[in-house]
Amino acid sequence: MGRGRPEADSPSIDHPTDIPMNASRLSRALALALACLSVATAAHAQVGLRSLSPTIADPVPGAAADAVSPTVKVPAIVWYPTATSATPQAMGPFRFAAALGAPPSDGRFPMVVVSHGTGGSELGHAWLAEGLAREGFVVVSLRHPGDNWEDRSAVRRPDYFSRRPAQASRVVDAILADPAWAARIDTTRIAVVGHSAGGHVALALAGGEPSVERVLAHCSSGGAGLREDAAMCGLGGRTGADAAPAPPAPMPPPPARTRDARIRAAVAIAPLAIAFTPESLAKVEVPVMVEVAVRDEVLTPRFHGDAACAAIPGVRCMRTAAAGHYAAFQAGTGPLPSPAGDPSVDPAGFDRVAWQAEALPRIVGFLKGALR
Repeated sequence: MGRGRPEADSPSIDHPTDIPMNASRLSRALALALACLSVATAAHAQVGLRSLSPTIADPVPGAAADAVSPTVKVPAIVWYPTATSATPQAMGPFRFAAALGAPPSDGRFPMVVVSHGTGGSELGHAWLAEGLAREGFVVVSLRHPGDNWEDRSAVRRPDYFSRRPAQASRVVDAILADPAWAARIDTTRIAVVGHSAGGHVALALAGGEPSVERVLAHCSSGGAGLREDAAMCGLGGRTGADAAPAPPAPMPPPPARTRDARIRAAVAIAPLAIAFTPESLAKVEVPVMVEVAVRDEVLTPRFHGDAACAAIPGVRCMRTAAAGHYAAFQAGTGPLPSPAGDPSVDPAGFDRVAWQAEALPRIVGFLKGALR
C-alpha cells in the first residue's frame, strides 16, 4: 500500500465529489504549470530538508503495564520553510528540490506529520511534503518501524492497527522536545496526512478507534474481504487458503484509544479504513478530508475510503474516478517491487503528475482552513 527505497479552500461537504480527470493533455499541462507557479510564489518559496532519527518507545504487545518498553530509532525527514535556494536532489529513485541542512525561516509554523503506506518509506510522498513546506508548513515524514520497505515484520502483529498511530504520536513527541524544532512549531496547529495504511494512521489519530477483531472478521472465511477486498486481506497474509480465524462473539473491546489531542486536522488518501467501526468514526470531531481513488485496486473503496466518507461528520470527501491506489505515491520513480503491486503503475488513462498538481492546492487549502 506504499513502497519506496530511500537511499544515499472549499467548505466541508458531507457527500462525495467525483473528479473525472478527463480533460485534454493540454489542459492538464496548463493546470500543472499553474499549480507549480502558485506553489513557487508562496510566502515561503524555498524548502529546507534535514534527516533525523528520533528514538521512541515501541511497546511489546501483552507486556505488563510496568514493563520497560523497548526503544527504536525512527528514520525521519523534516521539510521546512527556508530562505536558502532549493536545488534538485536525488535519493534512490526519488527526485525533489530542497536545500539540504539549510537554516529554517524565522517564526512558528504549523506542522504536518506524513505517514506512508505498508512497505513504504519517508520519501514516498516527497512531492506532498515539499509542496506543504513551500506553503509554510513544517513537515515530518517518518519510516514506520516494522512496516517499511526493508521490514514488514509487524504487519501480522495483533497490535498493528494501534501501533502505527502510536509511532506517529511518539515522533511528534520527539520533534516537539527537540530544541532545534520546538521554537519553530506552533503546537496549536498540528495535522496528519496519510496514504493507505498511513490513511489508517490519520483516521486513528483523529479519533477513529481501531479493532483488530473487525479486520479478522472481514478477512475470515465468512467475511466479505476474501471475496471483495482480497488484495487488502492478502497484505496481512490472509488468503482463501489461510483465512483469518473467525473472531469470538461478542467481540472484545477495541484497544486503548489512539486519538492524539494535538492533531487538529487529518487528510486520509486512499485510506485503509476497515478497522474502524462507523460508530467510532462518527465520534471524530476534528476536520477530516478523505481522498478516494475510485479505481483503487488494493483497497476496495466501499470498505475503506467510501465507508469513512459515509461515517465521519462534516467530512470533505473527494473521489477521483480514474485514480488508482498509488495516485499519491511519488511520480517518476520507475518500477519498484511491492507486496501490493508496483506503485509506479497507474490505471490506463490516469495522469498521476496532473492529479498531484491538482491535489496539492486542495490539501493545502483544507489544512490552512482547518488549522486557522
